[in-house]
Amino acid sequence: MLYFSLAPFVVPVISSMNLIISESKMDHSSRLESIFKDGNDLENLEVVNEKEIVMPTYGTHYARLEIKSASVSTDLYFGDSSAVLKKGVGQYIGSFIPGCGRPLLVGGHNNSAFNSLQFVKKGDIVTITTNYGIYKYKITSTRITDHKDKSAYDLSLQKEQLILYTCYPFDTLGLTSKRFFVYGDKISGPAIVSDN
Repeated sequence: MLYFSLAPFVVPVISSMNLIISESKMDHSSRLESIFKDGNDLENLEVVNEKEIVMPTYGTHYARLEIKSASVSTDLYFGDSSAVLKKGVGQYIGSFIPGCGRPLLVGGHNNSAFNSLQFVKKGDIVTITTNYGIYKYKITSTRITDHKDKSAYDLSLQKEQLILYTCYPFDTLGLTSKRFFVYGDKISGPAIVSDN
């Protein structure tokens, strides 16, 4: 439990150190493929031990994010740099990975990976497939806000809330002064547990 309470502070430091120390990047996509080939039933897992998880490092692809009803299907990376957002969508490293029971904050470009967010509706399902389980979130609301409005998300919440965001209006090139947020609550997926 100590990891989960310190993660927002420790993970960014470790991720930065891994960028400097590591000469080769981990390929999480090959791990995802091997899990499915082995016939594992990631849909029905209830818990997963944190020791079995390959924790993502900054800039690594670690999941797939899909909203079938809005035709969103994109790679999810840990980190939200410009380089990452050219490849897919990126998770803010100060937020938590799926299964931790805490908020995930994921951003993407409004004219590429997250362009179809404009079509999501309350009740739609977001699926995040990781190397340790499949997570589903039901969309509860959307919101348009100023880009400086920090009340649009609360990473200290004690529940697993998925928060997706992009620049607004859609199809606009470059940064805009507004953001479009999508909120979803976890409805399934294994909880990460510790032996300690």
